[in-house]
Order: sequence, then structure tokens, then C-alpha cells
Amino acid sequence: MLLISVFFASLAPPIHSSGSNWFTKPHSRRKSGKKVKVTFSDQLDTASTTGSNSSVPSTPSPSVSSAQHRWRYLEQIFAPSTSAAAAAPAGNRSTGSSEFDRGSSFRQSNTSYGSVGSSGPYNRRAPPQRKVGQKMADCEKEEALNLQVEFEWVLHEEVHSVLKQLHVILVECAHRFPVPLYGNEGKKQDKFVLTAAPEQLKCIVTLTGDSITHADINFKVQRQQQQIQRTSITQDYPWKIQQVQDAANHLQQAINHIDNVDGAYHFKTSDEVLHILGNILGALQRGRTSLVVPRKKPIDELMKSRNMKALSPNLPEDLAISFYIQSHKLIFVAYQLTNFQGTMKFDSCQAECSVPWLNEVLVLFTVALQLCQQLKDKVSSVGEREKPAKHSFHAPIAHRTVAR
Repeated sequence: MLLISVFFASLAPPIHSSGSNWFTKPHSRRKSGKKVKVTFSDQLDTASTTGSNSSVPSTPSPSVSSAQHRWRYLEQIFAPSTSAAAAAPAGNRSTGSSEFDRGSSFRQSNTSYGSVGSSGPYNRRAPPQRKVGQKMADCEKEEALNLQVEFEWVLHEEVHSVLKQLHVILVECAHRFPVPLYGNEGKKQDKFVLTAAPEQLKCIVTLTGDSITHADINFKVQRQQQQIQRTSITQDYPWKIQQVQDAANHLQQAINHIDNVDGAYHFKTSDEVLHILGNILGALQRGRTSLVVPRKKPIDELMKSRNMKALSPNLPEDLAISFYIQSHKLIFVAYQLTNFQGTMKFDSCQAECSVPWLNEVLVLFTVALQLCQQLKDKVSSVGEREKPAKHSFHAPIAHRTVAR
């Protein structure tokens, strides 16, 4: 058996070794006359991606002397994957490259978002926004500033302007009075006729100032037989109408309150203004009320009054008369007392007439009251938000009185 194996071994062709001498001795390859396929690592990677059945393209020998062939050789070795990726459509690219592209784009978007130098619709920073509380505080400060400016304007400008208007109105009202008042001489004299149908009462009156200086009075008395009672008022003992003088005194007080305020004075608080306006309003209201709502006396007091004793001739004890003003009218009333089963009762008959100057005075009183009240309401509304003043004040108070 050993001889047979030696015999066949002698007949077999020689086998070249593939050890280290294969690379160190290239002449051994040229002598064999066989083409050897050389495969590099990058070609193996490319071949693995294209499939197991694809074959590696043959590469020209690096021993080619032509520069063109060397360039093609190097291009095939180092740039096969780049050319293949460029030639392949977008849908057929390798999975690894597409994943890397998406990942790199994701990383780039994460790092570039919010960067200072980046731009784009998603990288724009919102403008700096103040907090809601800060905005509300700014609005409150602005409103407080506007209210303070309005308050100072009302105190320093509008109050003096309205007081001047009030002064003009009240002086004009004073000139309408038939009594000496604020430069008015008060020598006005009017004559009126008061009648009550059917001829129950007739009175011819001369009104001078706040007194009836002359009157002829006739009225019927209900007794067993109707009779006419006559009496008169003479100039020596005039009938005093106190309502006119009271209204004039209150009007004078209102004018004095305005005169005591200096035109250049700067009010510091709303309370100071309200105090003065309250005094003016009080005087005007009392003056108007004295004319509109007369104070009616009891019948006993009326019969014992000084005016009744000035009549000529005097009336019987069961009769009485009265003159008073109500609104713009002068009213004359005749009273008759009767004793019915031990109970005292009285019947009355009255006549009235309109007095022109009373109508004008009441209109001016009303206009002045409305103007003063409007200013007071405005100062009150603005002064509600004023900070409480730390100083006290002494409002000027008029002490002058008008002689009755």
C-alpha cells in the first residue's frame, strides 16, 4: 500500500504553497499562468449588500502602465459605494444610509432648535411678554394718574369757574328782590287785586318790598244774615310778610360764602370744597323753601298777632285774616270761627294772585341749586378715590347777617 500511494503521488502535478511566499514571491504567480481573483475589504462590503448571488467584478491588474488605467482602477476600488448610492433611486437606497440620514437630520434639528443663530418658523422665539399681574398694575397706575389729574383740574379750575357762575346768578336773583339786598335799593312797589267768586271776597293790595303798605278788604260773613265785613291796612301800620325777608337773608348768606373764597385759592382736598358747597346749598335751599312752603300759624296765634292789631277798624274776635306767599303767588285768606256744640270750628275763603318778581326769583333759585348740586356730585365722585388728606383745614364761614 505504501508503494502504491508513492506512485500516485509522483504522477500528480506540483502544488504551490499559499503561505508567506505567495506575497513575497510574485514570480510564482506569473509562472503558473492562472488569473487570480483579488478581493478587498470594501468590495466585500459592497458585495454583501447586493446579495449573495452577485459576483464581484473583475479588476484590472495594478501593473498597467497607463495612467488612465490606474485612475480607473483606483476609482473602482475606492468609489464603488458612492457611485452606486448616487445611481440608485431615492426609494432603493440602502437601509443603513437612510437611517443615518434621518438620525443625522434629527440630531441637527435638536441641536439647532432654540439656538441663537438659527432661523425658520419653528426656531423663532416669542416676543418677551410681561406677566398679567404687571399689566394690571400698569393699568391701575395709569388710571390712578388720570384720576389724580382730573381731580386737580376739578379743584383748581372747575370749582372756581362754577362759583363765578353761581355768584352771577345769585346777584341777579338779589336784584329781583324788592328789599335792600346786595346793592339793590329795594324800592319796588306793586299793586294787586285779589277776588273770590261769587263776590265772597275782594281785596286791593299795595305791596312795597316785604310789606303790604295799603289794602282795602271786603269779605262776606256767614251769620244769621249775610253781611259784608270791611277793614283796611294803612301805611302807618303795614302788614309784614316775613317770608320775603327770610328768603333775602338766606340768599345773602349764600353770596357771602362765595365771596369769602379767593379766586386764586387752590383747594387741597375734596372735603374742603364740599364744606363750602354744603354751606351754599343749605342757604339756597332754606331761601327757596321759605317762599315755596309757608309756615302756617295756628288760628289762635294768628288772632293774637301784631298784624291783626294793626287793622283799621279791628275785626271781631271770631274773624281773622292772613296774607302769605306760596310759590309765586300772594294769597289772602279770611277765617270765621264758629262754636258748634261746644267745639270750635272755622270756615275760610281765599283769593290769590301771581307776583312777577317772585316767579323770576324762584327760577334763579332753582338754577343755582341745580348748578351747585351738580358740582357737589362731581367733586364727591372724584374725591372718593382721593387719598385721605393728612392735614386739617378751616373753611371760611360767613358771619354777616342781613337786617330784617
